[in-house]
Amino acid sequence: MDTASVEVTSEEVTSEEVTSEEVTLVVVSSQVVLSTDTASVEVTSEEVALEVMMLVGPMSEVEMLEEMTSEEVTLEPVSLPIRSKWRRDWLASHMIRVLHGAGKVAEQLAKTQVPALSERSAQLARHANELTRILPYLMETSTQHPGSLGQMLSIQDENLIPSKLAIALDRVRQNAHVMPKAQLHAQLAAELGEDWRSLFKEFDDVPIAAASIGQVHRGTLATGERVAVKIQYPGVAESIESDLLNLKRLVTYTNILPKGLYIDEIIRVGQEELTLECNYSQEADNQDRFRELVHASAMADAFVVPKVHREASTSRILTTELISGVPVDKVVNLPQPVRDSIARRILELTVRELFEWRFMQTDPNWSNFMYNSSTDKIGLVDFGAAREYPKQFVDDYFNIVWAAANEDEKTMMDYSIRMKFLTGDESPAMMRAHMMAGMVVGEPFRTHEPFDFHASQLTKRLAQYTETFMHSRLTPPLPEVYSLHRKLAGAFLMCIKLRARVPCRDVLEEVHAKYQSRSD
Repeated sequence: MDTASVEVTSEEVTSEEVTSEEVTLVVVSSQVVLSTDTASVEVTSEEVALEVMMLVGPMSEVEMLEEMTSEEVTLEPVSLPIRSKWRRDWLASHMIRVLHGAGKVAEQLAKTQVPALSERSAQLARHANELTRILPYLMETSTQHPGSLGQMLSIQDENLIPSKLAIALDRVRQNAHVMPKAQLHAQLAAELGEDWRSLFKEFDDVPIAAASIGQVHRGTLATGERVAVKIQYPGVAESIESDLLNLKRLVTYTNILPKGLYIDEIIRVGQEELTLECNYSQEADNQDRFRELVHASAMADAFVVPKVHREASTSRILTTELISGVPVDKVVNLPQPVRDSIARRILELTVRELFEWRFMQTDPNWSNFMYNSSTDKIGLVDFGAAREYPKQFVDDYFNIVWAAANEDEKTMMDYSIRMKFLTGDESPAMMRAHMMAGMVVGEPFRTHEPFDFHASQLTKRLAQYTETFMHSRLTPPLPEVYSLHRKLAGAFLMCIKLRARVPCRDVLEEVHAKYQSRSD
């Protein structure tokens, strides 16, 4: 039994962790430490599943969610990394959807026209409900669900999540600890040098945001430019592997996910992605490249990509131009034409990223798209998850999308097998589910008329196929699919959130025309 020795005293663990009847759960490396106000008890990873379920206590899910959502989001100074704190906050923006998604799908299937839930689906729902009660205190990670775009869409639409749970999950994403001033200054000195203040005319010690792996501060460079300074929490990058291993153990021992989710592949791809996201020098390169692509395109007047200030940036500090705007999910009450315009631009950008540039920012978090009503421009931020896609992969994927848009079942199946979405040996039910889900996803591109994303109920209609995907998939998708489907699903969900009515066919036809005219 391989367990690391970790000493956690009751003084080090407070009620900020997760308390249920004065018992605290702290996930640390290969151990779970249960702490009361009088003692600490070590629990090996093999016992995680049992202890997680025992910790829930008598509080009902509704009571827990009410408690979680009754407080305002706060940024509390806490010396980092207190491992359980930042792991809890980081390893949720990714894994909430994996841990809760399976149960949400089962719950939604029960509400739709599917005759009955299987015993496995009911079990998933039960476990998901239990885990969601302590989700804000568990590690938060994963790169979303693998498999078809339809599967991903069906488990991420917030309209399918109970409202109290949606608020709770949003609270997990927003609520974060921040570094105290002394630690913040030490981190700046370690990265930029002891004279780091000479780079700035002004620097605000109070962060404007605290995210999964770092916090953001306003500042003004010595040259006068107003900037946003993103500072990575110490110790984050060094512990990715052990954190994901711990997550895998939790998921394995609770047996909450069916084989069709291929957790090993999720963890492997997740480790690669998270490692890249911790390299701010790479993110700066990505941002500069994306800025050049946008400025050279027909969308230069529609988007803004902040300039990177290299003189005040390192692998753990990223300083960029400060832009104004609000996350796109906060503009849902703007007039219909404005919402339609925002959605149309995001869809067009997404299509261009993939099929023209083959370089995509793959994190569709609402806050990465900032709308400025004064300029009518969308600011694009956070390029840590940007990546390039191989030409052959993109070409083959376009054939699937074009086939779905034109209801060409044979071409869709041929390229689905070629791209390893299917092996060709799946059951007829699985083959049909894959086909039907693909056709649903292709609907927006089937007509030149504005497509009403909200009224179409795409995600609800796709939910009926998800149980089949989870239990009948024979192969994990190509590694590139994880990030791609995360972004594509995010673009669709933005359109749904904005209740947008957008003509999409012409965007795809433009890409098709370019493919037809190519000589290669």
